[in-house]
Amino acid sequence: MNEGHFIDAPDLYERIAAGDESAFRSLVELYAPRLQAMAARITGSVAVADDLVQDTFLKIWVTRDQLAEVTQPAAWIKKICFFLAVNYVRRQTIRDKVMFTVEQEKDSAGNVLPGTETIEFRQLLGLVNKAVGQLPEKQRQVYRLSREQALSTGEIALHMGLAVSTVKNLLVMALKNIRASLQKAGYPLILAILIDLLI
Repeated sequence: MNEGHFIDAPDLYERIAAGDESAFRSLVELYAPRLQAMAARITGSVAVADDLVQDTFLKIWVTRDQLAEVTQPAAWIKKICFFLAVNYVRRQTIRDKVMFTVEQEKDSAGNVLPGTETIEFRQLLGLVNKAVGQLPEKQRQVYRLSREQALSTGEIALHMGLAVSTVKNLLVMALKNIRASLQKAGYPLILAILIDLLI
């Protein structure tokens, strides 16, 4: 892989989808440097970028059977890492900074790249916010306490006077309903993985 672009390797993806660990290691060697550089630019931290790249490959391995359904795996893998990095920064309450950083992303020749991922992220975030607003009251409350205030299920249970198991069930239902809303808006099933990262 050259420094400026991700490339697809169909045979490699097929082997990974079948559970070939050596093929997965080859994928890591192929993609890790570029993903790490992208994540470091977005987050401003090499250490954080390393963690996000590891999370990216963990997500790929856990959902490897879906690689066969992806028409552009290279772009899909890049988006997983991209959304992880953007979500990390968003959760640090400096979303404006990450948008500026991503919009200024440059290729190896120093040319500014189109902010397509930024546009997609903003659109997806808007749809998520709309979907959250349409949740039943308790689901919406649990979701906001979990995602926006970063409370644990135990803390939410205490705050709302509910059992921990009830909180977990409400959160699962909330996330399921958000995914359903996004699918109705035209996002295909394969993007559920990216949606998990965002919401």
